[in-house]
Amino acid sequence: MTSHPTPNVDSATPPAAESDTLSDGRFGSSVYGGRPTFALARRDDVDGASLTLYELLPEDQAEARRDRLQRGNPNRRLVTEPFDTVFAESADPDVDRWEWDDWTAVKVTRLSGSRLRATLPLLRETLRGADLDESVITTTGDAEVFLPETVGVRLALGFLGVKPIHRVDRMRAFSRGIARMSDEECYYWHAKCRSPSSPNGEKALRTLLTDHIN
Repeated sequence: MTSHPTPNVDSATPPAAESDTLSDGRFGSSVYGGRPTFALARRDDVDGASLTLYELLPEDQAEARRDRLQRGNPNRRLVTEPFDTVFAESADPDVDRWEWDDWTAVKVTRLSGSRLRATLPLLRETLRGADLDESVITTTGDAEVFLPETVGVRLALGFLGVKPIHRVDRMRAFSRGIARMSDEECYYWHAKCRSPSSPNGEKALRTLLTDHIN
């Protein structure tokens, strides 16, 4: 674990990570011309509120990623939904600001219940830091918010990492650790967690941020 970057260690400089969609060294600068590349969707049902994080990709990019995942690990799946199925009725202005033909919504994961509650401080801090509308987590009913790349990468780590955790104290510790990470550290770990050649990336990150809790 000593070779991995750790939160709040200024001397830790992670090596460049392979990425097909993330920015070319300019954190927060999407290769798609500044268009949002992640989105949060809130849905309410009989079991309460849930938040689903999606990565937004051109269909050909999503297909290429699916092929790489299946070659690297046949048991890993890429769950995609047509963009219009998820976001056609969204009130977020980015729906009309950009052209979304031939784009798809790649599901990162869905949080509800205790996992969502444990992640709320990370969500609030991250959205506020980017001057984004928090109503997606404060309102009731359906809501969406489109996210720039740096925000989406950070929240993807939080959502993916907290999903398998069962103890609330570990969920909260994990979320705090993600909140303290630099953008550079988030990009490094995001690439590591989704890489077909690094199947244990999420487990390594959970160990890094929660192993101190007995």
